[in-house]
Amino acid sequence: MISYIIVLDTYLEIQSIHWCICHNLARIEKSAEKQAKSGAENAGWYEKWWEKYDAKGWTEKGAHKYGRLNEQSWWERWGEHYDGRGFVLKWTDKWAETDLGTKWGDKWEEKFFAGIGSRQGETWHVSPGRERWSRTWGEEHFGNGKVHKYGKSTTGESWDLVVDEETYYEAEPHYGWADVVGDSTQLLSIQPVERPPGVFPAIDFSSAPPPKDAPPGMPPSPLDGGN
Repeated sequence: MISYIIVLDTYLEIQSIHWCICHNLARIEKSAEKQAKSGAENAGWYEKWWEKYDAKGWTEKGAHKYGRLNEQSWWERWGEHYDGRGFVLKWTDKWAETDLGTKWGDKWEEKFFAGIGSRQGETWHVSPGRERWSRTWGEEHFGNGKVHKYGKSTTGESWDLVVDEETYYEAEPHYGWADVVGDSTQLLSIQPVERPPGVFPAIDFSSAPPPKDAPPGMPPSPLDGGN
């Protein structure tokens, strides 16, 4: 079953599509794509998010966002994945640039299973003159109360040590299968039907989404976004 909403605004060109899919009570997916463009100036934004759940506890969530105003722009992407057996992956990646050419960003990733895992990330900055600064860091969690922390920066900072530290992470999504089923009683009561032709317009989001390749000087995301 698919539900959808399409909104068109006359002042700002706004396009919005929402849909929810139910697969025989074993899997539920929710997604949305939105974009807006201003006719008065070079401004706009794009947003896409999705949630996927199945009855075995597998869960995936993520979002892509992008905005611009003349020569200024920003991007943000994040994702969460739970396999239903204890493995969890989370990541985020965001960056921006100004009309003067300054760029900066931040990203991190964590992977855990049964109390053992890792975290890593990077913060970076590129000046209009292409001078680049960055700091990278990482953590290895061994599951025995010991954590290996390390990192370095382009200004000469560095650290590498093992500390006593409790490991904490979310092994299960705070909103999972039981929650989405409980909140979807009206959706689940609708009988699935064939999608009629011509219901979904061909909306071109090509001018709004974040580019596949990161801006110059930007390392690739831990996961290349996508659902």
